[in-house]
Amino acid sequence: MTRYGFDSDKAKLFPPMVVVSITNICNQRCVHCHWPAFAAAETYHALEMPFDIWTKIVDEMSQHPQSILNLGTDGEPMTHRRFLEMLRYARAKGVGPINLTTNAVLLTPEKGRIILEERLVDVVNVSLDAFTEQTYKAIRGTNHFAKVHANLLELVETRRRLGRDEVKIQVNMIDQPEANGEVEAFRQYWTPLVDNVMIRTYYDATHVIGKPGPNITGKQKPFPPEERWPCQQFWRRLNIAEDGTIRYCVDDWYNESKVGHLRDQTMAEAWQSPAYDHYRRLHLEGRQSENPFCADCTEWQGMRWDFDYFVAMEKMLGKKLL
Repeated sequence: MTRYGFDSDKAKLFPPMVVVSITNICNQRCVHCHWPAFAAAETYHALEMPFDIWTKIVDEMSQHPQSILNLGTDGEPMTHRRFLEMLRYARAKGVGPINLTTNAVLLTPEKGRIILEERLVDVVNVSLDAFTEQTYKAIRGTNHFAKVHANLLELVETRRRLGRDEVKIQVNMIDQPEANGEVEAFRQYWTPLVDNVMIRTYYDATHVIGKPGPNITGKQKPFPPEERWPCQQFWRRLNIAEDGTIRYCVDDWYNESKVGHLRDQTMAEAWQSPAYDHYRRLHLEGRQSENPFCADCTEWQGMRWDFDYFVAMEKMLGKKLL
């Protein structure tokens, strides 16, 4: 029987992973993502994380080097105008494993070389989602296939040339109808070239419609009925929005899971707060429906306690992270 709760005493004091959105700007229009609708709304304002918010995150994380800094969520991190400067600051402060999730449109050979030479990240995780150009256009809404493919192959070759095997490369794809049965071809092509190929199950929830909800597009695969388990985010991940809002859900587009703000408190204070503990208790007691944000969510099915992104990172980095 799976034990739900903190993985260690350290995890009680500080989140094992901090997921940071340094911008809500993106240069793609993916069909599986809520961003196009999010950006089209009248309430949308393009934001980049202020550098002082970033330094506050990094300075606190430097006191907890076992914690993973994961760049991703609301937008494409590489669109931030101070992207490389931010990574350099984090690396200089000795922050623990750094994961960059990117669509690789801006991962030019020059930027790839800098990232590798300076070892600015530990994992480059590329969201590719297609094996052919036609499928790429249909899924990601842009004509960047050739550029991204070339950028990624150049990154692989530059890593070999520089002998930077400690920087791991992962590509991932979402198994969805628009993928046109390309999953196996994708896996076979990239497996010899990169450290890990991740195939993600499609979940039609927050990331698609902007709030937890049912299978609204009809694309989600049926799952056998099973008892709902607590969402492991409450014990393993903290999310920081580009404006410094502290959120408990990595798929929250509208700060509806807000538990604080970095201008008012530290991440550790938020993590150990009565509000956070209240949400944890609701999940442990099977009372998720009492939190409107969690009530109709289906993504918990894709966040198993025995297999999630920590497992992939442990496999690539060759060390225990939880």
